[in-house]
Formats: sequence, C-alpha cells, structure tokens
Amino acid sequence: MSVFTAELKKLWILFKADPKSLVAGIIAPTILLLVFAITFGDFTSLKLAYVNEDPGPYGKALETSLFTQVSPLGDKPYFEEIPAEYETAMDLYAQGKVNGVVVVGETFSADLQQGGNASIDYWFNNYNTDMAKNLRLYLQEGILDFYRTTDPQVQIQVEEVLNVDTQLHWFHIIAIAVFLLAFLLGSMFNMLYLFYKEKVEETLYVYRLSPNSIWASLFARVVVALLAGAITAGINAVLIYALTGIHLGPFLPKMLLPLLVLGVTYVFFAEIIALLVNSFSGAAVFTMATTVVLWFLSGATASIKYSTGILRSIALMIPNTYGLSQIRGVVFHMDPSVGGILSAGAGYLILFAYALAAMVLAFWVYRKKLARMVG
Repeated sequence: MSVFTAELKKLWILFKADPKSLVAGIIAPTILLLVFAITFGDFTSLKLAYVNEDPGPYGKALETSLFTQVSPLGDKPYFEEIPAEYETAMDLYAQGKVNGVVVVGETFSADLQQGGNASIDYWFNNYNTDMAKNLRLYLQEGILDFYRTTDPQVQIQVEEVLNVDTQLHWFHIIAIAVFLLAFLLGSMFNMLYLFYKEKVEETLYVYRLSPNSIWASLFARVVVALLAGAITAGINAVLIYALTGIHLGPFLPKMLLPLLVLGVTYVFFAEIIALLVNSFSGAAVFTMATTVVLWFLSGATASIKYSTGILRSIALMIPNTYGLSQIRGVVFHMDPSVGGILSAGAGYLILFAYALAAMVLAFWVYRKKLARMVG
C-alpha cells in the first residue's frame, strides 16, 4: 500500500508540473462541440417566396400554415417567408436567393369552396436528395396544418417544378469533399513527418552551415509533399469509385488548378507549424485537427449556398470553400461559383491570395529557422 501511495504522490507532482495530459481530453471534444453547434445546432429557416394570387380566404390561410410551423431543431420556423409577385419571386429563385417558390393560383379558394381539390405550384431547388427531402417535408407540415385549421376533407395537389433533372446524392457530394481532404492531409503529413525525421537525424541543422541558398530545398519539400498527397487522394479516388461509381480521372485536368493552389497553401501551413513547434505529435494533432475543422466549416457536407449567419461568414473566410466549389462544379457540372454568392473568378482570386500569404509567411519562417549563414 505504501508503494501505491508513493506512486500516487509522484504522479500528482508530475501532473501539477506539466498538466498537458488534460489537453487532448479538453481540446478535441471542445472543437467537435463547437463545429457541430455551428453546422448542425444552428438551424436556419429556408427562404421561400410565396406568391398568392388567390382573392379568397384559403390562400391566406395556407400562407399562415406554411410559415408558422416551427422546427424542433431550433425553435425556428421551417420557412422564412418572402412575399413577392410572380416575376419577382422567379427572379429571386433564379438568382439562388430563395430556396423555393410557392404559387397559389386565382381559383384556389373557389375550387375548395366548391368541394373540389385545389393545386399549387411548388418550384424548389433539388440539387441534392437531402435538400429536396427537407423542402418536401417542410411543405407537407404546413399543408397538414392547413387541413387541421380549415377542413380535413379538402385536398391540395402539389405540382412540383424542379430546377435540375438529376439529383445529386448527398453522399456523393460529401465524397468529393473527402477526396479533397485526403489530398490535403496526405500532403501536410508528409511535410510534417519528413521535417521531424530530419530533426531526429539532426540533418536539418546542416542548412544553418550551408553557404548556398536554401530556397530550392523548400520547393523540393513542397513538390514531394504534393506527390504524397496525390497518392493518398488517388487511393481515396479508387474507394470513391467503388462506393459511388464516380470516376474522377476524366475530371482531373479541370480539378488540378484548385487542388494545387489549396495543396500549396496547406503544405506551407504545415511547414510553418513544423518549424515553430518542437513536438511532432503536437504539430501533427494541431494541423490535422485544424484542417478537418476547416473542412467541415467550408461546406464539406452541404453547399454553403443555404447557410446563413455565422456559418456563412466563417465559410467565406476559408480557402477550402472556394476550391471545393470549383471541384464540385467540374465533377457535377454545377455552377462553379461559391453558391451564387461569389463568382468563380472571385473565388480563384481569394484562393491565390491565401496561397501567396502562406508562401510569404513560410519563406520568412524557413529563413529565420534555417538560413543562418556562418561568416
């Protein structure tokens, strides 16, 4: 028992002197909690334009029912109403400023009052199966409330008008984001690991004695890291083909530019961390966790086109958002702009700006840590 007590005292003293063992148990769950709070906990109402051409009472009653149904996810209405005339509503829909348009015709109340069925037109964005499902279910919630508050015997027929003929499976959209993540993580880990291998072997310090410029060595590291990322992404592409049937090979030429610009940005980021942090495990955990968090927030699981508030603001500050939009545009023949928020050209400008900033900072750190000439 004395040995047990002595061991407890020793470990407590060590823990008080260096409580880093708590860090992993605090940081990782905290980051995950914040990420899921931002992405899934902050439910936002979908914008729906409502065109009421009905002079009778039922058009107004349906409007009330549709826009008063509250989601249990966030105590907010499923839909945010945008009242508009037909032309204005369709223009907003074409610009991607609303998720859908409900058009109630002139004879809506008359048809129901005469004991017949009535119909409404429902234009909505069905670019992926998950979004289409939500828009259908939320509308039905409102229609069911309309039945309860008016007459359970009436029936409304919904005439759907979809904006795309072929819906994208939600998993397919995520799979393309995972392909990008595999490339970035593979590239970054290679940069980190080779740096620390050289630290262990003590070959990294030879650069401080070299009379030659060391910039060529930095570019060589970047090239090797990107090649490693290409291998990890290639393996992931094979898995994507097996799981989804999507063959990424034919799309590679058009995906190459955003992949390379993002890859260079993250490789330089990894190089900065590798030189500033002495612990390999600490640097690896920090860079990988940061990359995964940014990947989530940049629209990995869904387009940021339908996000609002803080989630959209954060996404627009992350370079992945722009590269991922370009890559998905190539693979799925979609609009390559950032959800209609920024043009494709503006997205590339932001991508290159991040890459340039990362390169300048990486050059400065590389020179400060390694280019110490002897005179």
